[in-house]
Amino acid sequence: MKHRERRAHVWGALLLFLLLGSQAMAGTAPAKPAQANDDDANAPYKVYDATPAITMGPLLLDMAEDGVVIEWMTDAPGDAKVSYGEQALDHETVPQIDGLVPVGTLHRVVLRGLQPGRTYRYRVASRRVVALRPYWPDRGKTAESPVYSFTTFDTSKKNTRFATMTDTHENVERVRALAELAQRQPMDFIVHTGDGVHYATGESQVKEKFLEPMASGLQGRVPLLYARGNHEYRGEFARSLGDYLHAQEGRYYYMRDQGPLHLVVVDTGEDKPDATNVYAGLNDLRSYRADEYAWFKRVLADEPRMRSAPFTVVLGHDPEWGWLDGANAEWTKRANEAKVDLFIAGHLHRLERIKPGERGNDFTILALGQDQIARVEADERELKVSVLDRAGKVLDAFTLRRRSK
Repeated sequence: MKHRERRAHVWGALLLFLLLGSQAMAGTAPAKPAQANDDDANAPYKVYDATPAITMGPLLLDMAEDGVVIEWMTDAPGDAKVSYGEQALDHETVPQIDGLVPVGTLHRVVLRGLQPGRTYRYRVASRRVVALRPYWPDRGKTAESPVYSFTTFDTSKKNTRFATMTDTHENVERVRALAELAQRQPMDFIVHTGDGVHYATGESQVKEKFLEPMASGLQGRVPLLYARGNHEYRGEFARSLGDYLHAQEGRYYYMRDQGPLHLVVVDTGEDKPDATNVYAGLNDLRSYRADEYAWFKRVLADEPRMRSAPFTVVLGHDPEWGWLDGANAEWTKRANEAKVDLFIAGHLHRLERIKPGERGNDFTILALGQDQIARVEADERELKVSVLDRAGKVLDAFTLRRRSK
């Protein structure tokens, strides 16, 4: 009897507890997920012991009198910063796109406002971004490069030297060997006139077969000027190559000046008509080259350095200007009118020098082979060219005299 009374008492207490609990819960709203609160926006974000590694570069791309592009890559996403200065690293540039600092594994920083002919020291840095949360992104630690240096272009320089290569076609050993050969003498810059890849398939391919060997060969101190080849138009990654190889103007054709040289870099496009079935209707070189021709015609006619520079050198891939729907002679005509002195190209995979007058040209056209470099030396009176094979043997040499313009 006593046991039944005790059980009844326990059951009653339990029912009362459940009844009171349900009434309390009825007046309480469901719990909501925690939301970021602006009131404590300065609360610290998380920092992990994660440091990215620099896997490519830095590469100096597209030097000018007042600026340069500096590129590098990391093995994990991060931000980008370049510290630089003539004596101390007392300036910094952090890129932004539409108000946001880019986060990724490719880092591209444009230094602007530099002075001509000055030597700057610089260091690149990337801090790891572990997670891009809407508030309080998770960060990591910073990777820094050694300190390197570069010298900006300068039109007042009395002489200059550069070397060109072409059509390296994913042959890393070729790139390294030609870069080493080119720099057995001091060079102000190196030119690659395109077809660094067979066709563009992805970032890792472009990095491993072209960017990294070029960057390591140039050692963070010699700038690269790049002209696009026809093979860079092909492959699923071709439409993204501009992120890696555009000039400061955000395109593949541009002008630069160094000492006695006025340099005109052209994009000679593809070597077959747009309507060719291999392109499946996905090329529109007709419109693109028309825009480029308008630029080419204008700068050759109106750019003051076309008349004041001792020599004008055109840099491009195809020595016949690429596919232009029959308008190739118009490009030659404009170059003749502007008194261009030299056009250095590639594309043929063999050495060929086309002398003035041989194909309607009033200027020398030099097409390099795959395993060759051209060394160019210029002062205010002469421009000297030597073509060497990979073993360092001189294959051709000639001198151009300054002409009246």
